[in-house]
Amino acid sequence: MIRLLIVDDHQPSREEALRELAAGDLIEVIAEAETSDEAYKLASALLPDIVLLDLHLPGLISTPDLIKRLASLKNVKIVLFASQSKASEVQDYLDGGAAAYVLKSDPPALLRMSLLMVSKGSRNIVSPSLPKNLLRLSAQERNILREVCKRGGLGKAAERMGLAEYDLNQILFHLADKLEIESADKLLKWAKKHGF
Repeated sequence: MIRLLIVDDHQPSREEALRELAAGDLIEVIAEAETSDEAYKLASALLPDIVLLDLHLPGLISTPDLIKRLASLKNVKIVLFASQSKASEVQDYLDGGAAAYVLKSDPPALLRMSLLMVSKGSRNIVSPSLPKNLLRLSAQERNILREVCKRGGLGKAAERMGLAEYDLNQILFHLADKLEIESADKLLKWAKKHGF
């Protein structure tokens, strides 16, 4: 049986997750929390198998810091459960210690399957609603896309990164090829669409 801590400041969302996950003999919800501080305190005391964690919580601990703290607890795994996503941040959260990233709009069966897979050691599980090719990008490549999507165009982005504009164009061409996107221009549109 998976011992689960549900963390969400929105009571209807917690209640819905409880209803969806209570069916069957696989998951036992051992506690609920509404704030990041309460989540860490409960997780430290109870050491659940999995923390089902909403991304946007009140409290003194930021989401990235909370993920790192929870991931450092013995045998505690994290499944992010977001109502919406900035797709560009998904891999950052997974790199930060989360094992999965699912959306509240995903079917309940997908959430249960994700929890089961994480409990058995799977990592980098991402909602099918999110672009799969996000997982192909390294942290450095994600940062390059963020810089290029800032105001000022390629020239300014190259300047901020200490690169020649030609070199930055070559990097973008390589990234477009890696992500199987037709051109650097379409890569930039894709990156902007997904919150880079």
